Amino acid sequence: MPYEMKSKRTKKHQVPIDIHQNDFRLAYVSTVANSRRNQKSLSDMTNMELVQDNIPRPRPPLVLYGTQPAYTIVGRGSYKYNGVRGQLFMFNVSGTGKIYYQVDGGAYTAITGTNSYSILGWAGFRQSKSRVYVYNSTNNLSYIDLSTMATVEYTSLATPAAPTGTPAAGLISGTRSLNYYYKVTANNAVGESTASSASAAVNVNTPRDSWTATNSTVVTWSAVVGATSYTLYCGDDTNHLQELTTLANLASLSYTDDGSITLNPFKEAPASNSTQGAVFTWMYVDTRNSQLFGVTATNQLYYSAPGTGDFSSLNGGGYTTIDEGGDTVLNFVDGFRTGKGDPVITTSSRGAAGKGKLNHTTFDSVTYGTQIIYFPNVVEANGQSGTYAPRATVKSGDSLIYPTGDSFKSTGTSQNIVNILDTKTLTSGIIDDVNSISLASLDKAAGIEYQDKVYFCLPVGGTENSEIWYLDRARKDVWILRWPIAAKDIWLYEDSTGLTHLCVIVGSSILEFTRAGSSTTSDNGVAWSSRCAFSSLVWDKDGITLGNIHNQFFKLLVPKGTIQINTYGLTKRGSTTDTGSDTFTALVSFTGYDIWDYDSGLPSNWYDADPGDIDIIGKSIAVLHIKPKGLINQEDWEILTTDINCDYMLSSVSTRGMSNTDLVYQGI
Repeated sequence: MPYEMKSKRTKKHQVPIDIHQNDFRLAYVSTVANSRRNQKSLSDMTNMELVQDNIPRPRPPLVLYGTQPAYTIVGRGSYKYNGVRGQLFMFNVSGTGKIYYQVDGGAYTAITGTNSYSILGWAGFRQSKSRVYVYNSTNNLSYIDLSTMATVEYTSLATPAAPTGTPAAGLISGTRSLNYYYKVTANNAVGESTASSASAAVNVNTPRDSWTATNSTVVTWSAVVGATSYTLYCGDDTNHLQELTTLANLASLSYTDDGSITLNPFKEAPASNSTQGAVFTWMYVDTRNSQLFGVTATNQLYYSAPGTGDFSSLNGGGYTTIDEGGDTVLNFVDGFRTGKGDPVITTSSRGAAGKGKLNHTTFDSVTYGTQIIYFPNVVEANGQSGTYAPRATVKSGDSLIYPTGDSFKSTGTSQNIVNILDTKTLTSGIIDDVNSISLASLDKAAGIEYQDKVYFCLPVGGTENSEIWYLDRARKDVWILRWPIAAKDIWLYEDSTGLTHLCVIVGSSILEFTRAGSSTTSDNGVAWSSRCAFSSLVWDKDGITLGNIHNQFFKLLVPKGTIQINTYGLTKRGSTTDTGSDTFTALVSFTGYDIWDYDSGLPSNWYDADPGDIDIIGKSIAVLHIKPKGLINQEDWEILTTDINCDYMLSSVSTRGMSNTDLVYQGI
């Protein structure tokens, strides 16, 4: 009888485990429970980035950029003048803000002029032609004259005395049942003074719109030192007088009101003084016409005459109030567009509990007879979102991306939505992390876009920025976090050679991210740790089956330094146990004609006593092998570096073993 060979068969209740992880396109995700995690995501990317075709790698190191400041930085900006790009910094010099400029990372030179500012708010800079305007939420507006590199401050104008209105004889005969009042303001190149108190009542017998050249009222007022023009306001309610006209180059300070000019219902006599320059919290320059826009903490949007820094109404400047007396605070202005694609000035207001508002402002006109009145028209955009962090509000592609307090959102156009802006939430996969951001300090956050990545410096669990996160727009808006870097600011600077530097301020140092000629896994020569991790692998659809992982392979590309890999398993009784580990350490071999063995002395010293240049060959690929121990329900893995000069790219993780469908996790 022939001998019958029995084939080796897998038992019905055993199912092979063969899991391949070589594409981490979902990057970091924290919202889902670990055992439900998509195998294309990661549970930790501390000090990691996503490169090539969605594989993780330790982030670029930080190195010092240029001459380091001797003072704490309390503001930053840039300028371009006569073909030279430079940087502007405001330093805290013995409790006073002082502006310095720097070119190509060289020496710092102090701006001349008064150059004295508060250090309580972060200073911003906006260039328009040969001026760079300075704002910091505390000081009145000023600017740097780039032709002299000196600051220029505006002088506040005094509040005018109440004007006098003298009606013609024909207006004061018979029964006089109508009262009109006048106020006057003084203007300079930047703004308008507080309105005077109202004139005594002009008691007349005829409505103003029926006055004539003979039946009119002569208004007179006193001069204000430094004024270049005056604006008159008129009406029958002293608390709500409307703009009548603005007058300049007068031979005498008088005006005859014959009722022919329609009062401007969009502008009332101001109760504040902007002739010293308004106190702006944020500014924007429209590059189409060099028009300035600024917002204040009192919800006013100021606009200058195009091509000037003149905010007075004489030349087309002025302001409008948005959500006056409401529950939002205006904090951001920029040039954007409507859902139709029409260019507009877009403002954002901070609300509460992650809410806010976006508004669009256009400049429209209305005609009364032969008179044309131009006015800002404010329209609320759709949605209930506004930025909490002006410096972290970033234009990216066709969208604005910004933190709202309870999420990060993008506002832009959508193919499926016509003529309105579409606001989307970008953080559904990292909700737990967003909840750890310190809402009260979110106004300190900063952001920048570089190479299709939007970087955010954020205050996480504290009052100052402590981490950098980035949104990878080229990879369908996946998130990579966290980089534990306490960056006050982040920006791009192009030097005179055309090289772009991605810079941050950490403490009092200016550093840049670069892999060129620097030690990996270190910042300014100090080692940092990286961790790439996945939690947790399961091998059946329900995640309840127990199994044995026989082999696990980690393929690393271009590994360098010491790289530690650990695995952990969840046992059937619910405890987490260490199941294995492996370590890569750079192994090298020496090569070359004039190397050690030929210089060790006679008789081996065949050539000379100079060892020459020592060349090394390192591994371009390494595969680390772990054999996890025990029967487990799910498995976690992590890749760690803790030393300086480490690097790798995780090409793949291959997990092989056998699960037993008859054995189910008990958790007791």
